[in-house]
Amino acid sequence: MSLCAVQGIVLMVVMRKMKSSVAFYRHIEGLYLLSYIIIIGAELLILWLFSGTPEANILRYIVFFGAISASLILVRQRIIKPIQQMTRASLHIASGNYQSRLPSYSSIELHQMAQAFNQMASYLENVETQRVALIGNVAHELRTPLTNIRITLEGLIDEVLTPDTETFLDMQNEISRLQRLVVQLERLSQAESGHIPLKKQLLDYAQLTKTICERLYVQYESKGVDLVTTFNPDLPLIHLDPDLITQVLINLLGNALQYTPPGGRVTVEIYSDAEHMVTRISDTGIGIEQAELASIFERFYRADKSRARSSGGNGIGLTIARHLLLAHHGVIHAESAGLGRGSTFIFTLPLS
Repeated sequence: MSLCAVQGIVLMVVMRKMKSSVAFYRHIEGLYLLSYIIIIGAELLILWLFSGTPEANILRYIVFFGAISASLILVRQRIIKPIQQMTRASLHIASGNYQSRLPSYSSIELHQMAQAFNQMASYLENVETQRVALIGNVAHELRTPLTNIRITLEGLIDEVLTPDTETFLDMQNEISRLQRLVVQLERLSQAESGHIPLKKQLLDYAQLTKTICERLYVQYESKGVDLVTTFNPDLPLIHLDPDLITQVLINLLGNALQYTPPGGRVTVEIYSDAEHMVTRISDTGIGIEQAELASIFERFYRADKSRARSSGGNGIGLTIARHLLLAHHGVIHAESAGLGRGSTFIFTLPLS
């Protein structure tokens, strides 16, 4: 999630806490006011029943100190103790223990604060889990090409491998794979932080898509997959960053080619409504399970891990595409009838 989103969540939690803090003060004032009412009522009762007797002053002191002590105990149990629990939980969160949670409280204000705190803790725990997973995935993606390069170099040093063109081409392929990963990680970092510079132009989106499809025809033909384009006539011009949208289309069409077996078909359809330009990229590939549809845009996520590893995918192309579309105020989602029944990626871009 971007820094702006994190700041928004933190600001929301702070505003809730400020609102609850005002209710705290009112609650404390109410408890003390209740003790004063008890004291005044007891004083009137003593004056009425024991006026002029020696026991009157003793009863006054007992009622006074008893009411004050009871109010202090109530304030401690209902206000101070929960605040101390929140303080300890906050220190646990600050030390990296994101599993800390607060219990429910009888006071509505305290319960709302506890719920806001638990929501913040859950978000931080999820962010930490994603960070750890990201480090592990990056390490895995770097390990494979580096290991291949090391083994090749060791074979050349030990004269087990012949220093011919094929050997050096294999090393060059692994180095190119590392370079692509670095570039994609850099683009992913920019996308998730919201620091993507947009250079929008008023252009013919249909023509841009046709040009990209023509660039990919050779790859599709070599695999034996048909690439079909269907564009509605008289599509309006639209303000876009051509480089970023080109990357979105290449990522989606590359995924479609990767997961569509020979003899299959990939169809690109573009049409517009009153407010949006709509693009549908459908394939007759391996499909996606319904349970996977909500997760496929997460970074390093793979619906078919073994197939993606073997074909060189790193699981961040869809994540980058989603963030590049968000930078254009666009949205993307995926549809699939299940495994073996193909999939469709649909994204919309605002016309205005």
